Amino acid sequence: ARTIRKHGMLGQGDSCLVAISGGPDSMALAHVLWRLRERLGVRLALAHFNHGLRPGAARDEQVVVAFAKNLGLPLSLGKGSVRKVKGRGLEEAARQARYSFLLRAREDVGASRIALGHTADDQVETVLMNLFRGAGLRGLRAMLPIREGVFIRPLLENWREETQDYCCNEGLEPAFDESNRDLRFTRNWLRHRLAPLLQEKFGGWKKALLR
Repeated sequence: ARTIRKHGMLGQGDSCLVAISGGPDSMALAHVLWRLRERLGVRLALAHFNHGLRPGAARDEQVVVAFAKNLGLPLSLGKGSVRKVKGRGLEEAARQARYSFLLRAREDVGASRIALGHTADDQVETVLMNLFRGAGLRGLRAMLPIREGVFIRPLLENWREETQDYCCNEGLEPAFDESNRDLRFTRNWLRHRLAPLLQEKFGGWKKALLR
């Protein structure tokens, strides 16, 4: 709520589409916005995109469907067969397909904003990726709280551990995305290989880099 007020992400009467994968970050985001909906004066809807990349994707969709039904929120479902294309890796192709779906779903439900579940950990990882790719100042500022006046990131000042604790405390059962352990993806390699080494040497490095 503090982050939403700080950046003016949502106002009275706004309608917000929450992107939900079924993982702990997006599930915590959707649930906490649902708890805050009357206080914020907003209407909510959920959207889930099945990339068609993993055997467990159908299970993730079932988790999201049950979650939406439990909260009594409308849910938009999308599905695509994401494939690599020339000059664009699988991660980027999946991202483009997901964002295209979210923008279409936003129009369908008449939402003014789309909420994404990126956390402070995602921000730190993005800064590192951009740094190693030779980014300038724009790349080093990484993800913005509000992008293009549409996408908002209410969890950008919260750590991944907090979303996991929240799900546990609220009795939520997120789906586990096995691809998050695939070290072929740059973000996963940073998260599981490089980050622990940095933590061992520089205990407060995440907060320092975020600042």
